[in-house]
Amino acid sequence: MQTHLRFGMQRDKPLIHQEKGKIDGIVVPAHILAHQTPSTSVFISSLPEKPYLIDPMTFVFQNPTEAHVNEAGALRQSIGKLCRAYHPNLAECLQGLDAEEALEPDELPDTEELCEGVLKFQREAVAAGSALSGARKYLDRYAVSRATEPRAVVPPYFYFEMIGDGWYELALECARITARLAPEGVKVLPVVHCEVDSLTGSGIARISKDYSPYGQVMMWINNFVQGAVDQGSIAQVRSLVRAFDENEVSIESLYGGYLMMLMSFDGLAAVSHGILYTESKSTTLTPGSGGPAERYYIPKFHEFRSLGQTDLIIHRHPELICDCAVCKRHMGGKPDNIVRYMDNPELLQEHFLTVRRAEADALGASSPQKEADALRRTYAAYHASISDLPNPDAFISKAPMKGLAYLERWASAIV
Repeated sequence: MQTHLRFGMQRDKPLIHQEKGKIDGIVVPAHILAHQTPSTSVFISSLPEKPYLIDPMTFVFQNPTEAHVNEAGALRQSIGKLCRAYHPNLAECLQGLDAEEALEPDELPDTEELCEGVLKFQREAVAAGSALSGARKYLDRYAVSRATEPRAVVPPYFYFEMIGDGWYELALECARITARLAPEGVKVLPVVHCEVDSLTGSGIARISKDYSPYGQVMMWINNFVQGAVDQGSIAQVRSLVRAFDENEVSIESLYGGYLMMLMSFDGLAAVSHGILYTESKSTTLTPGSGGPAERYYIPKFHEFRSLGQTDLIIHRHPELICDCAVCKRHMGGKPDNIVRYMDNPELLQEHFLTVRRAEADALGASSPQKEADALRRTYAAYHASISDLPNPDAFISKAPMKGLAYLERWASAIV
């Protein structure tokens, strides 16, 4: 199971270099690359051993116009630059709508021209940014002579509610056009972005039929929050993964946590996520809406908890203190030392990347039954004990979770 890091914060670059051995690749959101081209390009080029993708983020154009504008009513800089990179008329299309309106499929610019712009940006932006004045000295620091190309190009993609609706057909058409426009040898990686409710038996068959010709596909199940989804929803996503795997199509998840990683047993090849954030995402969330909350990843729970609740949990159950190299160094098995992680996001990030690497590697030697048994043991040992603990900083951390009922759902869904 591969884990790909979704790049989100320029301040994380030193940590990513330090911890690069724990990740298999990088996903770069296009609006970040368009808005901060020189620094982001140099960062990507400074890690030539890490395959990367550029997420074109075209789904954002489906959001109401108010999500794209600043307080002055003009397009936010990152959105404006993304529009200009893709098509000369795209910004005008967005600005011509009322605040609560969103583009419809037939209101976007010419589909082939849009695909050309998205393809060109993914293939040329990093090289162009790395060639800018001042970039050379930074590349020399990493002994890099030239920019590498992405491991695949991602066609424009859009969120669809129903298979066969206008957005579904547009995304599929963009995949076809991009495959035709891409130079020989350049792989095309389409994205299937939908609600879990779309994944019925006939729906999965249609998606698999339409996207299998590309040999590889990325999925984004909208707002698939691993601690909240029910057993039936997990089964539906597993069915999609298995359908592609049976057709010998490589499938990855654009966002995912441990639950999605468990689908490696069904054929999922990789998940991507940020450091402490974006293990799931809603299509309506505005890009660039703030940094991650400071949360601690509890390995036994395969989930984050606020630092306040983590403090309470490990004082009640010291055996839950993580034994990764980071926590051995900074906690030394003593619950009181959780204070060292407070206001120290780099420690939280380093700990999470260390644990995530260990989780991914361990799955390769495990089985669905072993994982289900482990999840149930954790549930039996801790659910009742921690369910009554308050979460002092839930509002800040956005981590209101208390009990472990989700572990039972996962266990039942994977075997």
